Amino acid sequence: MKKLSLFIVCLLMGMFWASNSFSQGYTPPSTVLGISIDGTLASNDAHGSDLGDVNTLRGTYGMVWGRGVTLNAKFGLGVRKNHRLTLGASYKKMIHDGSGEIPFFNFSPVEPYTNYTIYTGAVGYEYAFNPRCKNKQFVAFAITTNYITQNNTIPDFIFDPALRFGFQVSSGYEWTLDKAQTTGVFIGVTYNLANILGTTNGVNTLNDGSGTPGPNYWRRIGTLSLNLGFNFYTGVKPYRAK
Repeated sequence: MKKLSLFIVCLLMGMFWASNSFSQGYTPPSTVLGISIDGTLASNDAHGSDLGDVNTLRGTYGMVWGRGVTLNAKFGLGVRKNHRLTLGASYKKMIHDGSGEIPFFNFSPVEPYTNYTIYTGAVGYEYAFNPRCKNKQFVAFAITTNYITQNNTIPDFIFDPALRFGFQVSSGYEWTLDKAQTTGVFIGVTYNLANILGTTNGVNTLNDGSGTPGPNYWRRIGTLSLNLGFNFYTGVKPYRAK
């Protein structure tokens, strides 16, 4: 009886040791495909809330709140996949009429109003913290191409479509949803300074350069977005980790 009890104790201890020493793990994803819905706040000289005050509005673009969607593809490098190359495309609709609209949800603006559409393409680098874990964090940087159009009713804000080049920084937190770590959700923030290069002054332009006409200084078009999204992780494989 003593020998049987000792055997059972040893067996249980062995099973406990094995379960901890050779627990199931997963490799980091080789590719991450994501989509997010975005709530955006205009910043820098893009932000101009009081459409009825010419003095307050001068030098801005009369934007406040916006909404949009972003598609991302991230490609892991090396064995640990901490380093990633990133590609992104986003759509932003910035509508403001100064009537106390609900943020992000102005679909039928009242004149006078500003109505901008910004299409952005991004190429960059991301560093992923804990890429093989269920909870992940990241910080990223990218060069952006921004195509800006408008359907404004205020004469000072009417211009031809404009192409600008900028810089973007983002950070976020991810949670995987399933045991195999192939799907997940994430929350993040993204700041895009859209017009670092390509600024132009003249008739029917953004007048965002430091020359004349315009306010005689570089008018920076910035947006700060909150991103809520869903990820697909590919290339994840199970392994036994000691």
